[in-house]
Amino acid sequence: MIPSKSLLIVLFILVISTSCKSSFINTTETKKTIVPTTIPFDITNKTWKITIMNFETIQGESSDYYLTLNKSTERFQSKAGCNQITGEFKISNQLISFSKIASTKMYCMETMKTEEAFLSILSNPSKFAVIDSSRFVLFSDDMVIAQFDLVQ
Repeated sequence: MIPSKSLLIVLFILVISTSCKSSFINTTETKKTIVPTTIPFDITNKTWKITIMNFETIQGESSDYYLTLNKSTERFQSKAGCNQITGEFKISNQLISFSKIASTKMYCMETMKTEEAFLSILSNPSKFAVIDSSRFVLFSDDMVIAQFDLVQ
């Protein structure tokens, strides 16, 4: 018979391990749930906060980490920590591509790595999927590379 103290410890570990769940969509769920078919929700003309990029949670205000896609001009405005980023975008089915990307060039030591990663993501066409009316993701090779949440 297992002593009651040992049983309580085992139960506690089970409860803790099953209750912890990330808000990020992991790659296994991504492969099962994100299927590029039709666009059920228009992601343009809204401001999106960059919340996760390359498996790292992005800390900071939505005024410092955002993406806005203007449908009528097919231009985007963005910021990934310090510098303003702008350019053009095209959406075709579930593929989004960014071009003519320009950025201010202020040096901000604490956010340069994040900005470089974001510019790298923008430089390559990506599939995207709308999770619900408040979240969409970019992915490459069935792996989520960025997550955006609607700014209220």
